[in-house]
Amino acid sequence: MNEQQTVGESEKLIRKLRRELLFTRIMCLITSALTILLLAGGAYLLEQAKGIMMQVQPVLDQAAAVDVENVNETLRQVRESLEDVDLEQVAAMMEQAVETLDEVDVEALNDAISGLDTKELSRTMANLNDAVESLRSVEDSLNRIFGRKKISY
Repeated sequence: MNEQQTVGESEKLIRKLRRELLFTRIMCLITSALTILLLAGGAYLLEQAKGIMMQVQPVLDQAAAVDVENVNETLRQVRESLEDVDLEQVAAMMEQAVETLDEVDVEALNDAISGLDTKELSRTMANLNDAVESLRSVEDSLNRIFGRKKISY
């Protein structure tokens, strides 16, 4: 009986080891699947990061091209200019402008505008613009003939 008992115990031990081996294999498969999913997710995130970098790169290039010293100098000049502003004088000018606007007779202005023939005024302005363009072209022609530089208006 001792032998049978030993064989029975061995078989029980083998069955127990097979169950543990099966459990280990299942855990290994689950771990492998999770690892593959994590790697695939990492690859996806890497591609997304590359796409974002491609979109951000022009902005980074522009930011790198900014002349910080020039910007600082401009800001210093603006600050110095603002320090020289006489706020009392500005306030007085604003009050004077408000008083001038208060004196404008809006009704009389509306009456004057309402009597205008807008079609005739538009035609007159178009004719005036044509005449100015003709004079400019003549002036340009004369300047080219006499070798003078063009004068900007």
